[in-house]
Amino acid sequence: MNIYTEMPPSQIAAEKKYFLSAIFKLLPYKQDNYEYLDNYFESVLQQLIGFNKLSGFQPETLTIISLLEYARQENDFKKYRKAILDACGTVGLIKESGTDV
Repeated sequence: MNIYTEMPPSQIAAEKKYFLSAIFKLLPYKQDNYEYLDNYFESVLQQLIGFNKLSGFQPETLTIISLLEYARQENDFKKYRKAILDACGTVGLIKESGTDV
């Protein structure tokens, strides 16, 4: 259970859509040698950590955080890309209500 109130599934769906977009941006940012890539990683990770707490500590969120931390340190673009795409895929597994399977 989350620490405030039951979040509406539509709000969690909107957050999932936001996270998917935010995480996917890490691919072109890496390819373009974006100057603030590490800051962007930090921002996305902070938001995920907060979301994790508010949404009741879903294991999928921890998996996404772990994949992003791995990617953050990875220099091989193929491995980086796989971690980012795996994180994007895992976003879809975040439950939007207590009854999701």
